[in-house]
Formats: sequence, structure tokens, C-alpha cells
Amino acid sequence: MVKIIEGKKGKMVISGYCGKIIDEETFSFLKEHDFTGQRLRLLLFWGRHPYASFNLDGIAHVMEITRHHLMEIIKDLIDKGIINEQYCTSGIAHYSLNHEHEYSGHIKRLAAMDWSEINSIEGELERESLSV
Repeated sequence: MVKIIEGKKGKMVISGYCGKIIDEETFSFLKEHDFTGQRLRLLLFWGRHPYASFNLDGIAHVMEITRHHLMEIIKDLIDKGIINEQYCTSGIAHYSLNHEHEYSGHIKRLAAMDWSEINSIEGELERESLSV
């Protein structure tokens, strides 16, 4: 149950379940690309470390996820242009947020939210996907 209202900063989404507010474009971005669970956590990871570059092992360790599962998610984000992949001289791949991508603003807005807001938004996304 989502309600869209016109606010000072444009259209906002209000959840009937959680009462939290997020801009409509960011909510639509998350919904369209099914960014929930580990996929959402990975976006938040880069949103909170926007100028850092990490190798696969470092990200897997911090996120407590297998390298195989993580690589599937990262590959999808690379294909979408959200994440950059660069190889160092030793041949190890490093990944970073693509600041020039149109979605980087959404990721930065998400990173500014607290965990209770993120959990509420994720719950709303899951409820909406079940009702479709």
C-alpha cells in the first residue's frame, strides 16, 4: 500500500505500512530492478563507500556472502553500468561505483538513510512484488 504525494522536493512515496518517505524515482528504481536482499545491501555498501574500490574477497567478507553469489550480483550491476570493473597490474579485479551513471544519485540517497528506513522500504518493495 503505497501513496504518492507532492512534496517540496517533488513526488514522494509514503508507505501505509511504515510511514517512511522516499522519493518516487528512487522507489521506482529499486522496484524496477528488484533491488532487495543482498542486491540492495550491495548498493548500500557502495553508497556508503562511494569513492572506494574493493576486490571480490573484501566485499564478500564484509557482506558475509559467497564469492559465487556475489559475482552474480556484481556481474548484473556491471551490465547495468552501475558498477565499474578494473584490473590492477597483478590481474585482480577491483569494483567501484560508477559516478557517471544515472542511478548513482539514487544509491547516494539510499546511503543517507538509516537502517530502519531501508528495512521499511525493502519490506514495502517485497509487499508490492507479492501483490502483483
